Amino acid sequence: MEETDKRRILNFLSGNVSVKEFESWLYNNSELESRLGFDCFFDLINIDFNNNDSVYATKLALLGKYIDLEELKSFKYYRTLEQAGWFHGRRLGKTVETKNLNPEFKHAWNIISEFGGLELIITYESDYWTPKNIKFPETIERTSYGVKYGLDKPLICFANIDDYNSALYVDDENNYYQLDDIASIDLYQFKGGGFSKMIQNLLGLDEEDKFELIGSSYKN
Repeated sequence: MEETDKRRILNFLSGNVSVKEFESWLYNNSELESRLGFDCFFDLINIDFNNNDSVYATKLALLGKYIDLEELKSFKYYRTLEQAGWFHGRRLGKTVETKNLNPEFKHAWNIISEFGGLELIITYESDYWTPKNIKFPETIERTSYGVKYGLDKPLICFANIDDYNSALYVDDENNYYQLDDIASIDLYQFKGGGFSKMIQNLLGLDEEDKFELIGSSYKN
């Protein structure tokens, strides 16, 4: 499968190409069968694109067979970043000397320097709760202290969720947390990998919520 054709399919599965546009592309390219391969092309032309579930049917036909699920997740992730204004090598205009900063501040600044000023809009449906937006500030606005949640370490905020209803934090070991920014009662830690995996999880690209409750500041 050629890369341009794969991107067309990924855009369709991501909701960036309409059903009619995709169907037209599929049936009006005389060389498409040779580019996709007979099996893939045959599976596609057997899909009923007049059905409301045609996108889902396409996923069933292609994912795990011609396109890897992780590849689709990654495509959606970078597409969301690019729509927000992110690009490879992006950095804020201002620089901060991190040489003498504590590790948790360094980790926060590394994120802010690349994503500061961006807002990721959540557009993907999920089986669990997902936020409607993730906003990255252009400077460190606040910290929290993990001791009241059972962590003997400070936490640095690097993003706000749902217009400051909750926020994302990082610690000295580059672990990521979500904290209710209004009541600040329950603290959750992401258990599914690194930064990009965490954002993918928040965007609803994973099958399950991978933030686990690790402590509460509420006392009876």
